[in-house]
Amino acid sequence: MLNKNLLSRSSIESFRRQYQTAEPFPHIVFQNLFSDDFLESLLEDFDHVGFGDWLRYDTSNEVKFATRPGAKLGPSSQTYMDVIHRGSFMTFLSDVTGIAGILPDPMLFGGGLHEIPAGGKFGVHTDFNRHPVTRLDTRLVFLTYLNKDWDASYGGALELWDRSTNRCVQQVVPHFGTSILFGHSADSLHGHPIPVQTPDGRSRRSIAAYFYTNGRPDPVDDEFRTTHFHQPLETGRFGRVANSVKYFVPPAFVDAGKRIRRGLMKLKP
Repeated sequence: MLNKNLLSRSSIESFRRQYQTAEPFPHIVFQNLFSDDFLESLLEDFDHVGFGDWLRYDTSNEVKFATRPGAKLGPSSQTYMDVIHRGSFMTFLSDVTGIAGILPDPMLFGGGLHEIPAGGKFGVHTDFNRHPVTRLDTRLVFLTYLNKDWDASYGGALELWDRSTNRCVQQVVPHFGTSILFGHSADSLHGHPIPVQTPDGRSRRSIAAYFYTNGRPDPVDDEFRTTHFHQPLETGRFGRVANSVKYFVPPAFVDAGKRIRRGLMKLKP
């Protein structure tokens, strides 16, 4: 399932150069890191995730679905995580990035299966700064896209922004089998602010994982900080609260909260 030729010493040397010289911040895009047959089986797993294992993000800045921490994943999704959480893959990540002491997250906080429905988006942002349980620092993000016959006109391209110039420098179209690894810091602005506009109404799908270290070079807040949007659209107080709890609460509870809020608004004189 994993293309071991891409993990050879000569490949790693090339990957290291690409990662370290990439703009606007360290990253590398891989093609064909996983076999097509395996990616097909990953795609099938989306249709078998239980309703209660999905979290729904629905604010002015993001509209998407993601599996909650501890969700029951399908067999191929679990195999994917088992492979990228192995010691050999940790060594590969360290060799490519130069970061020592990389640790995985079996709980998949913020990771797992991600789905952006037609019309959905994810504003330009930096991710949460540290793991809420272990308190380790967020250091790397690894994504694999699962969108067959995806055209750039469908939107949903991952944008990498330069903070100093406040503009998009790179775009990664989420083609089937494309993977991206990027370093996480206060300057790693990314997102897909252009809404998904598929002609057949299908979603944009990916599988994600985060990796951590005990400390990192750039200053990190002592307390956990959730996703920070670069140019956020105005979100009301209720939306800000929902944004804070969305990682932990099943979508049915979020929906119930919204219904209660709408009911209270109707009762206002």
